[in-house]
Amino acid sequence: MDPLTHAISGAALARALPNKSLPTKQVILVVVLAMAPDADIVLKFISDTTYLHYHRGVTHSILMLPLWTWLIYSLQPGREHGNALPPWLIGAAIALHIGLDWITSFGTMLLAPLSDWRAALDLVFIIDPLFTACFLLPLLAALIWRRQARALACISLLLGCSYIGLAAWAHDSAMRLARAQQPGAASYAALPLPFSPFHWQLIACWPDHDARSDVDLRPGFAGSAPLFPASFVARYRPPMQAPGRLIWQNLPTMQAVSGINHLPGVAFYRWFARFPVLLARDKQHIEFGDLRFGAGVPGTQSHFMLDIELGKRPQAWLVWRRGQRSALP
Repeated sequence: MDPLTHAISGAALARALPNKSLPTKQVILVVVLAMAPDADIVLKFISDTTYLHYHRGVTHSILMLPLWTWLIYSLQPGREHGNALPPWLIGAAIALHIGLDWITSFGTMLLAPLSDWRAALDLVFIIDPLFTACFLLPLLAALIWRRQARALACISLLLGCSYIGLAAWAHDSAMRLARAQQPGAASYAALPLPFSPFHWQLIACWPDHDARSDVDLRPGFAGSAPLFPASFVARYRPPMQAPGRLIWQNLPTMQAVSGINHLPGVAFYRWFARFPVLLARDKQHIEFGDLRFGAGVPGTQSHFMLDIELGKRPQAWLVWRRGQRSALP
């Protein structure tokens, strides 16, 4: 989830849960704590690849949550006199961050450092203005109706939970549509797309290829798209299709490509990518992409691709986006 949503949700938490209003300094601290797990961005100073490898790792782990709670509580000045944030509120702020990342498709290592498995609920796109508005609008109303500040903060959290519930219903509808359209596949997935909770990428996984399609479950709902220039929307959202008129695109899976196990970057990409597919191959290079990040969708911008330059000494590059890439071992 984006930092703004983390911060706003932290402000709602600080205003809603305590029995009495917190001092401004403590509200700010809760907001900071709701953003704190993303402090792992410092790994970028080592390398972009290191950051990508360990992002949403130990700082986002439910196993490490008690340690982070104790550490932050013990570092607070004034705790001997009862002037510090209680441990439960510290833990709730960090857990809120972990939960909001968990509902996206990127993946969160909930069991780090014991496991690097990435959990993802695939419910909300990583940047969703409508979801952010659920937290923000009641808090803005509290600036006018100050006496109802706590009630409005509670409404903020309830609206956020309701939006997640709506997304869960839409996700279930998308999954049922994928199963009906692609019967017999080994597995299925529905990934949220930007600008509306009704925009989904449907994926059916077969032994040698992944079939994908993009559906708008409610074509009459514009979502947040009118807030952005048409060129911006076209860059990040594939052409949407109505449920009854889906066209499926088939892409070879990475596992179906033979003779690549010895190449650099392959092991890392197999761990990182949930739906790795072959995008291009010739004598000079091989390119893979992950369906989570727009791989293979005509006209949209894809991220986190693997580009392997062949030759006597093959070299692998992680392409964050066109024009930005990092070397892989």
